[in-house]
Amino acid sequence: MSSEIFDGEVVAVNFATGKYYGMKGSAQLIWEMLRKPVDPTMIETALRTGYPDLDDDDIASVRGFLDLLAEEGILLPASPIELPKLPDISSRASFMRPELEIHTDLQELIVLDPIHDVDPG
Repeated sequence: MSSEIFDGEVVAVNFATGKYYGMKGSAQLIWEMLRKPVDPTMIETALRTGYPDLDDDDIASVRGFLDLLAEEGILLPASPIELPKLPDISSRASFMRPELEIHTDLQELIVLDPIHDVDPG
């Protein structure tokens, strides 16, 4: 798995499956909190602290996003688990529900083994 952040959007590639992902909204903020082993349920607490106006639908969108990351094999169980630290949000706009776009159009190219598939000619 590899990821980069471009203009507030996280782009991640799973080299094992060939899928790549675009993460929008507050996904970057959540992704930053996931860089260290954390309990995903504690992310809700950190977000509620940083964004006191979050409603139940916002929290449900975060839970759904985290569930989808786990289903895709992007979010794996880890230990030790730490309480996530909310990154600096002072320069960010209001909370935007996270979105995960799953792309499979380059799957075959991503999973190719270039060492074995190169023509020595």
